[in-house]
Amino acid sequence: MSDEKIEADVARIYLRDVEPMWKAFWFHMHLVARNLEEFAAGMGEISDDIFAYHSSGQKNDFAGWIQEVIGDSMLARQLEAVGTKEEAAAALRRRVAELKRALGR
Repeated sequence: MSDEKIEADVARIYLRDVEPMWKAFWFHMHLVARNLEEFAAGMGEISDDIFAYHSSGQKNDFAGWIQEVIGDSMLARQLEAVGTKEEAAAALRRRVAELKRALGR
């Protein structure tokens, strides 16, 4: 859990569906995430190969999407530091739960 207090307005922004659809995260042709909850669920479904494709070498598509489209810098930094899809999925689940708590859900 983070030490930072999340305002409800910020949590609502981070959890919203992205528009337009082309800004969604495309794990692969049949698995697309339009919001942070779908992204967290998708992370748990992808293969290790797909995880490696999106996070190998100099690039990290996961952290980039979180930073650029969702706007959550803290979560983006966490995703840059993970080494497995399980670690990434756990970080995403924690953040979604934290954001939902900020909204009283």
